This record gives sequence, C-alpha cells and structure tokens, in this order.
Amino acid sequence: NFGQADNTRPFNLDFTREAALIGTGVAAGVTAFIILESIQPLTPQEINLLDPANVNEFDRGAIGPFKEDKLGDALLYGSYLLPLTFLAYEETNRDFLELAFMYGEVLLIQGSINGIVKGTVQRSRPYVYDKDTPLSEKTEKRARISFFSGHTSITSAVTFFTAKVFTEYIENNTTKIIIWSAAALIPAVTAVSRVNTHWHFPTDVIVGYAFGALVGYFIPELHKSKIGEKISINPAINLERPKLNLQFRF
Repeated sequence: NFGQADNTRPFNLDFTREAALIGTGVAAGVTAFIILESIQPLTPQEINLLDPANVNEFDRGAIGPFKEDKLGDALLYGSYLLPLTFLAYEETNRDFLELAFMYGEVLLIQGSINGIVKGTVQRSRPYVYDKDTPLSEKTEKRARISFFSGHTSITSAVTFFTAKVFTEYIENNTTKIIIWSAAALIPAVTAVSRVNTHWHFPTDVIVGYAFGALVGYFIPELHKSKIGEKISINPAINLERPKLNLQFRF
C-alpha cells in the first residue's frame, strides 16, 4: 500500500512523506556523525578543573565512581527486539513490512537528533567528577556525551512505538493498559539504572525519556490513515541545520 491510502488499516505509507522523513533523518545522521567524530577527549588539566559544586543541586547526587551498567545495557539491547512481537499477532503480522519501515524511521530520527545534541552540548558524565574513577575512563570521548541519555531515549522510543502500534490494532482496554504500563516502565527502569551507575544526571534521563517517547508515539501517529492525509512535510535538508516542517490541513 506504499503511496496509496487504505482506510481499512491503521497506518499507511506515503512516498513523499517517507522520502522527507528518511532524507531529513539521513542528513541529521551525517551531521551527528561529523559532530561526534570531532569531539576531543577531556585532558587531565580540564578534568582537574571540574568542580562538583558547579553541578546544579538536582543533578549533583548522580556524581559517583564509574560502574558498568549491565542492567541498562540489557534493557537497551533487549528493547530493539520488541517490535518483533508484531509477528505474533495476526493483525500486526499482516502489516509487518509497513510497521518495520516506520520502526526504522523511529530509530533513525531518534539516533540522529540524539547524536547532534550529545555532540553539540558535550556535557561531562557524572563519573568524570568523581576522584575514584580511573583517568582512562574520564579521557574517553564517551565521557563527554552525557546529555541527553541515549539508552533512555532509545528504550523510550521503541517501547512507546510498540505500544502505540499495538493499541491501534487492539480493542481490549485491559490489554492496552498492560501494554502502556510496560512501555512506560522499561525506559523508567533504564533511566534509574543510568543514574545509579553514574553514567547520567537526572536531567539527562528525563529529557531522554521525554524525547524518545515523543518520537516513538508521533511517528506512528503521522502514519495513521486519516491523519496522514491532512499532513504535508517540507524538509529543509542541510548538513549543518537539518529541520523538518510539518503543516496540518483542516
């Protein structure tokens, strides 16, 4: 049904809209790659000048020694597989190719924008402020990309996308509540784990959760059969300033 509306199904792909979303996402992704590659690691001198007192009080409690975040990693990598559950339900299985295409857009847009923000802000991670963290960890490039949390943002985008899609096919309200509860809980646990292991400040995960949820929810919303007919997308693709303009027709 690519490029042709089918009102018997919740979602439809439209060539112009998909080209705009993918084109803008790719441009943003290239921009993110360039910005992230240009990051210079913190020097020992710069690290010595970092003062925990300069971190706002709300975030300061996240400062602590470097730890591996096994729980956060497991939730992140496990979340990537969640959309495969569409294969287990007859209605979503029927539309799996369209849903997989939308899922690709979610990952592309979320990752690209997250990369641009991380590379532009270059916020030091909480463990960089801790005296017990090995200098070798503090001088890694990844020590400078704390804002906003990619783990939280990705899990939020994937779980909200999965929940949004399922609830367009499922009518049972109890099932919908269970699905949305799980969708909200998984990135929340990820966020807590990222803070507890000193990889992120609370503001990093709060923004990551919100941004991921918006992307995961609104990409399917853009593809709804009735809504898609009222939306036009005008991309302005530029490697330095990618943007996407949306217009609603009423």
